[in-house]
Parts: sequence; structure tokens; C-alpha cells
Amino acid sequence: MQSREEKKRQTRKSLMDAALTLTGGGDNFASISLREVAKNAGVVPTSFYRHFTSMEELGLNIVDDLGMMLRKLMRATRQDGDYFQNLARSSIEVYADFVCRHKNYFYFMAQCRTGGTLVLRSAIRNELKYFANELTSDIRPLTMLARVDNADLDMISQHIVESVFENTIDLLDQMDSSPDYRDVFVDQTLKKLRLIWLGATTWQSKKS
Repeated sequence: MQSREEKKRQTRKSLMDAALTLTGGGDNFASISLREVAKNAGVVPTSFYRHFTSMEELGLNIVDDLGMMLRKLMRATRQDGDYFQNLARSSIEVYADFVCRHKNYFYFMAQCRTGGTLVLRSAIRNELKYFANELTSDIRPLTMLARVDNADLDMISQHIVESVFENTIDLLDQMDSSPDYRDVFVDQTLKKLRLIWLGATTWQSKKS
């Protein structure tokens, strides 16, 4: 028998899942009402307010939820070896598989990154910065980047993260109609990251 706290968590998750399902089905998150979300979650509208004060707050929780899951996944992948040599491909493959399993999250992110409220756009921008900051920490000790200062290293990491995110839109658009596109996505993303990395290793922030 579920405890009261477990039921509360389950209802909260059901509301988030309902919003994601609607978004993944083609609805724009900005136009979805809390009544629609409550109906699809199987709860009454008044129950919505026991968990979220607004649709915007629900959206922020979706951003946080995806960010935590993805950071944990990619952190574990990167810690398994040399990221830019042996693990670049496996990291992209892990990411692509995650996108395919959680595509509604990424439909939501793609929508709200450009068409969401200012608060949601800021939250997504911050999540991308978190990923870039973690990547910067991973690559900072590399001797091949000794001539790159901290500001430029941050810029390189942001470029890597943003390139992967932008490529994700193509994966979302084509994964259902072209099942083989997952492998195309991995190959194309890997090439882009290698080009960025090649430029990074020859970059010199200041003249010697």
C-alpha cells in the first residue's frame, strides 16, 4: 500500500508526464492549460495546485528533472576513461539512446528554449551552462590546452554542448521515420566535436 508521500510523488510525476505527452504529441507547451494536464494525468484541476503553482513552475520542474538525469548519465560515462579519445563515440551513443527513450523531454526543451517564457528560457540556458561547466572541469587539466585561458576554455565547452543540443533537433525529427538515423546522428555529431576539438588544441589565447 502506497504511503501518502508516495502517492503525492506519483501524482506529481503524472502531471509532469501528462504535460510532456501533450508536448510530444505536437501541442505547444505555452498553449497547454493546467486543466488539460490535469485531465490527462487523471486528476481534478484543483489537485494540480497541490503540486505546482502554475504551468511555468511545472515546466521548471521538467527542466530540473531532465537536467539531473542527463548530468548523472553523462558524468558516469565521462568518468570511465579518456573522453575525447576512447569515449567520444560511446558518450554520443549513450546520449542518443537517452534522447530516443525520453524524446518528449527534448521536444519540450526545444520548444521552450526559444518559445517559452523568459523564466523557462533562462532555466534551460542555465542547464546548458551546467553541462558546459562540468565539461570545462574535465578538460582543464589536459596539457594540450595549456595555451587556452579559462574564458576561452569555457567558450569551447559551451560550443561543444550547444552543437550537440542543436543536432538533437534533427534526431527528434527523423528518429521515427528513419530508424537508422540514430547512427547518422552519432557519426555527424562525432565529426563536429572532432572539428571543435581540433581547433581547441591549436588555439592560443595569448601570445607566448
